[in-house]
Amino acid sequence: MGPVDLLVIVVVAVLFVLAVRSVVRRGADGCSDCGSKDGCSAHATGGPCPAARRMLEDVEKNLGA
Repeated sequence: MGPVDLLVIVVVAVLFVLAVRSVVRRGADGCSDCGSKDGCSAHATGGPCPAARRMLEDVEKNLGA
């Protein structure tokens, strides 16, 4: 393996670690389990999931809607 191969592997590994870190840090606000978490405001009040609302707002902003 040459230096370029090692550099690519290191970059991919760093990006993977950052992605996992992001998922773990935002896991408490995750939409996939928002309705089933005991501490979730949407579950407690029957209201909309704040994580889903935030995702939709981000999509609309990015699409220019």
